[in-house]
Amino acid sequence: MEKLRLIKIITMTMLFLALAASGRTEGTAQDFCQQGQKLLDAGHYLQAAKAYKQALRLQPGLETADLGLKKAYHALTFWEKIREAHRLMERLAPDDAVGHYGLGLLYLEKGDFGYAQDEYLLLKKLDPFLARRLDRDIKQGR
Repeated sequence: MEKLRLIKIITMTMLFLALAASGRTEGTAQDFCQQGQKLLDAGHYLQAAKAYKQALRLQPGLETADLGLKKAYHALTFWEKIREAHRLMERLAPDDAVGHYGLGLLYLEKGDFGYAQDEYLLLKKLDPFLARRLDRDIKQGR
């Protein structure tokens, strides 16, 4: 029984050490900056922030990483504000056509055409005129 317990402890320790070693990141600060930029461009802001933080751990004060981290945090904050505005509007004024039009424009500004299209579909029921305006903006890629 004691032997089995010892084997379990050794196995768990080895598993823990393997996981810890795999969690280490290899690469230079510039590698993490490049990874951060790719993630930022793809809209993966949280992962981009993590990559930039790793670059700053490797090379504190690296201007490229610092700027990239600020951009990632700004994008995260912007999207959180949009989500909050959307939740608030849904709760307080779900039939507010002007509010949905504004959200559609915000989504377009950030390049999220899927959510803008959702707002357009809702606007078709609420206000056909504003729906046509938003549809025109979507088609123009604004």
